[in-house]
Amino acid sequence: MTYNLKTDWPLKAGDPADLNAEFDSPATVEKISEALSWGGHQVKKIGHVYNLLEQIKDLDVDIVFNICEGYSGRNRESQVPLLLELYGIPFVGSDALTLGLTLDKIIAKKCFMADGIPTPAFFEAGSTDNLEQLVRQVKFPLIVKCRYEGTSKGLTEHSKVNDLKSLKQQVEIIVRTYHQPAIVEEFIRGSEFTVAVLGNDDPQAMPVAQIVMNDRTDLGDNFYTFAMVVSSDLRYTCPAKISEKLNRQLQEISVRAYQSVDCRDFGRVDFRVDEKGNPYVLEINPLPSLAAADIFNIFPAVCGSTYEKIVNQILENAFKRYNDIDSLKAKRKDCCNVPR
Repeated sequence: MTYNLKTDWPLKAGDPADLNAEFDSPATVEKISEALSWGGHQVKKIGHVYNLLEQIKDLDVDIVFNICEGYSGRNRESQVPLLLELYGIPFVGSDALTLGLTLDKIIAKKCFMADGIPTPAFFEAGSTDNLEQLVRQVKFPLIVKCRYEGTSKGLTEHSKVNDLKSLKQQVEIIVRTYHQPAIVEEFIRGSEFTVAVLGNDDPQAMPVAQIVMNDRTDLGDNFYTFAMVVSSDLRYTCPAKISEKLNRQLQEISVRAYQSVDCRDFGRVDFRVDEKGNPYVLEINPLPSLAAADIFNIFPAVCGSTYEKIVNQILENAFKRYNDIDSLKAKRKDCCNVPR
């Protein structure tokens, strides 16, 4: 297993409180490890990318279960997959290209738009310059996010803006605090959903889950912020209590989004649905959380399955992609012997 722990990146004075938000807790790593052991596998815990670098030439494993977020920049999620690919080591999950383009919300949205997948109108703001011109492309209210972050990093109750002055303030906060451009989207007033997807050649959407905030499913102007990540005010309802038509739409669009960016083995698609019932893809996550409180620990019961079975199904999806692990091991040995 490759992963990042929150303790790998302790916060320093002046750091935003959500700097290491995407990293996992030891409890999550242990939960996945126990699930893999339940499936009859021996688990070697490698940890972050620097640990992998130290061990990679003598990495005696059949396959790597990767949930590593990496360090710094929009290519950080690609660091582990790229190294594993270079050394011919099989791994679970999407490759470096998919992880790079999906972490960058703007590039992912361009893929969605090219494939006719509905997503909110947007523009990029690398500074507060020219916002008066850029804002003419969209309609208020808007929501201001980090261009390449996850786990709602940078999102607060002030991220939704209704005027140019507030927009400038939020763009400046993103650029100054997170050292990256902001993505500014039209805010979709309505409800929020998430859908897990499993598989490769014929990916399958799992039961739709609806986000509940303060016991409300009709969120209106409310939205998922970083504060909600650790709040008891947020939970999931699964299966979502929605019409069969909307349920089918969300599942079909989830699979299309998954295929649009070449996800592998598993992933999760997040939606807002407006007050007229129109769904919009907010983002896709090919490295979704496998923590106890997240959707991968909730939907299995609806399918008559368990968390342990789903984790092992994800692993089996990867094994099927590679077909012949022994052949790959031989190629890996040749790769590692190349003179440098």
